[in-house]
Amino acid sequence: MASWVTFLSRFVVLSALLWSAGSVGGEEQDPENRLFAKGPAPAKGENGKWGFRAPDGSWAVEAKYLEVKPFQADLAAVREKETWGYIDATGNWKIPARFSWAGEFSENLAPASEGDRLTGKFGYIDRQGRWAIEPEYNWARPFQGGYGAVKDGSKWGFVDGKGKLVVEADFDQVGSFSEGLAPVQKSGPPGDKKTWIYISPDGKSPFETKFAWAGEFSEGLARVQLEDRILGKFGYISIKGDLAIPPEFDEATNFQNGQATVRVGNQTRSIDTKGKARE
Repeated sequence: MASWVTFLSRFVVLSALLWSAGSVGGEEQDPENRLFAKGPAPAKGENGKWGFRAPDGSWAVEAKYLEVKPFQADLAAVREKETWGYIDATGNWKIPARFSWAGEFSENLAPASEGDRLTGKFGYIDRQGRWAIEPEYNWARPFQGGYGAVKDGSKWGFVDGKGKLVVEADFDQVGSFSEGLAPVQKSGPPGDKKTWIYISPDGKSPFETKFAWAGEFSEGLARVQLEDRILGKFGYISIKGDLAIPPEFDEATNFQNGQATVRVGNQTRSIDTKGKARE
C-alpha cells in the first residue's frame, strides 16, 4: 500500500503544483502530507466506484459512490445514485443526499442545486444543509474572500455571505475575490484583446489597466497576460496594478510561501517575489 500512496500522491500533487490555476503548495512540502491535508483522499475502487483512501492506503470510506469531491472543512460532497449529499471522514452522512448538484464548502457555505439537473437553480447551503442563500441563480461557485460568484442568465456577479448581490451580474467571466480584488472580463469591440480588469467589492476598478487575461492575487501578486490570451507571456502585477515581474513566462503558478513555479520553453524553475530564480 505504501508504494500506491507514494505514487498517487506524487502524481496528483506534483501535477497540480506545476500548473494549477489556483493556489499551489511550496515545493518543500511533502507531497503525501499535502494530498491528505484536508482528510482522506478521493480514490477509485476496482468496482469502478469512488471512495476515500487513508494515508496508509486503506479505505477510510468504502468505494461505493458514483462521484466524489475532495474534503473541505471536514465535509466531502458525494453522489449516490442521482443525488448529492455530504459525508464526514468516517463515511457518515452529515447532510443527506438530496441535491442534484453539490459543491465544496468554503467559508461555511457550499453552492448547491436541489432542482432538475438541467434547469434547477443554484444557491448556497450552510453546514446543516439549510439554504443560507436561496437558490435563484443559474450557477454558483464556492465563496472566496468573503464573496461567492453567481451566474444570472449568461452573466456573472457576486453575492456576500447574507445573499446580497453586491456586484451586479454584468460580466462574461469572473475569477474569485482575493486580497480585496477579483478579476473580471467583459467582451469589448471585435478584435479587442484586453478585456480583463480588477474590481473591488463595490464593483469599481481601483486602476485603469486592462489585461488579455488576469488571475487572482496571492501574496500581493497576480498572474496576468498583457497583450494576448493565446500567445502572450505571463507576468505578475502588484495589488496597485503596477507590473512587478515582467511577462516572460510561458506558464506560471500563483505565489505561495514566497515562491512560484514558472516555465520558459522546456525549462521549469522557481522564482521569488522579485522574479529571481531560487536555488
